[in-house]
Amino acid sequence: MREGDNVFAPTRVTPANVIVNGDVHAWRLGITVADILAERGDDDAAVATAVNTRFVPRGARVDTPLWPDDRLVVFSAIVGG
Repeated sequence: MREGDNVFAPTRVTPANVIVNGDVHAWRLGITVADILAERGDDDAAVATAVNTRFVPRGARVDTPLWPDDRLVVFSAIVGG
């Protein structure tokens, strides 16, 4: 280390991402499950969601933030028997 070096500066900066159904999606501060659904054009009423294997109810999506490296799964519910 030399005089004047900033010891708090990151040595490497990498973009933060979330994984949506296995695909990389850019993360930004404050992004929610509802934001991702809107950006993808998903019909909110026609899909189910889970973040890091935890089910996210439709009413909670707008209040469920995503963080770097979170994994969001969006899937269509199958009904019938």
